[in-house]
Amino acid sequence: MNKNKLKTIESLIRDKSEAQLKGLIVELCDEFPDSYEHLLLWGKKGGSDVNEKLALEYWEKAEGIIDEFNEYGGGSDYEESEAYGYIESLCELHSKLSWEVRRKILDGMLTQYHYGNSGFDDALTDACFEMCKKHEEWLYLADKLLGYGRDWDKKLVMDIYKRIGDDDGFLTLRRSNLRYGSDYFELVEYYSSKKDMESALSYAHIGLENGDGRVDHITAFLFDYYEKMDDAESLEKIAQICETANKERAFVCGRLYEYYKARNDYDNAKKYLLKEFEYIRSSDLDKQYKKVKAFLNDDDWRTVEGILFRDMKKRDIEGYLRVCLDKGLKQEVYDTIAEKFSPWGTDYAFFADMLKRDFPEKIIEYYFKFALYYVENGSNRKSYIQSMKYFKKAKEIYIKILEDAPRWERKLAEIKERYKKRKAFLEEARVLD
Repeated sequence: MNKNKLKTIESLIRDKSEAQLKGLIVELCDEFPDSYEHLLLWGKKGGSDVNEKLALEYWEKAEGIIDEFNEYGGGSDYEESEAYGYIESLCELHSKLSWEVRRKILDGMLTQYHYGNSGFDDALTDACFEMCKKHEEWLYLADKLLGYGRDWDKKLVMDIYKRIGDDDGFLTLRRSNLRYGSDYFELVEYYSSKKDMESALSYAHIGLENGDGRVDHITAFLFDYYEKMDDAESLEKIAQICETANKERAFVCGRLYEYYKARNDYDNAKKYLLKEFEYIRSSDLDKQYKKVKAFLNDDDWRTVEGILFRDMKKRDIEGYLRVCLDKGLKQEVYDTIAEKFSPWGTDYAFFADMLKRDFPEKIIEYYFKFALYYVENGSNRKSYIQSMKYFKKAKEIYIKILEDAPRWERKLAEIKERYKKRKAFLEEARVLD
């Protein structure tokens, strides 16, 4: 504010009474909604105890936005950012607020959270946790959440019980809500931390057989324990359970391979290495193929190589093609990508690039199929830009490999002539000159 404006304001308020100044402030706050917040902040800087009013002001503004988001299932990015800002500012004041004010805000947050349609659920629960300090305050929040009866709310309550050291509350709630592998593993971690391995192992075994969803953490825990104990019998039992239940089969086979390999038990290591190939995800098959080849002796490798190679072609064509390149089977690679040509399917341009020096004419033809498809089947600039990617690849072969620039120029002239009525195409085709 410049000096002239400041002098004008000072002259206007110099002779006003206290009541008149208070009236002016009230009018300003009514006329400009943000004025109230600025007034509170000014009072805070001046040493007045206005933190609670300021916190309630922040929550009122955030609540208005969140309530609207709950009603409509969302809102603008600007309003979303505003609400997050108010919540953040509110949480910065939590240590200076009485429980009465924190509880009022917490109750409002839980009401909005329970609607569950705003997209602010995580921010609201995090803020609720910020509002609690003492043991009884945490229990107040836990009781509120338990009243909703939802699985995620129970998970939050369990986190509260662990936070305040209420082991009995945690165990009672956790044991009565066991469905997923992660539920069982939470008990495994709890008992492990208490050095009660008997209980930890018991829940790990139960969770492995009965837990829905992922049981990878449970399986890893059991393998770590029994490997340390050098208990091959228990490891085999775990593998059998996983085989029957179709759970973590690739993982347990990989771990058993490493276990037997470390003990120089070739036959068992081979058995589980080949099983791992059978169960491993398709995207890792070529790595697994090389892993098997590196471990097996020559006779065993000759016996299984063809079987694994054919299996890989069925399950992971890209891995199969990479192995073909390693083997020098370039004709097989070309025949495969030519057979599987599809502009809307997998792009095998990487493999075509690897073959351009061995089959330049065929790869030019392959690239032109792609390029012309995008030109013929698209009439917009986006499809033309896509076609240029393949035209440029063909140009590179003409110029750098065949060293036949005149032939490329004739080909380019033919293309431009064919599509001379497509102005947008000709504009994009300038990159080919």
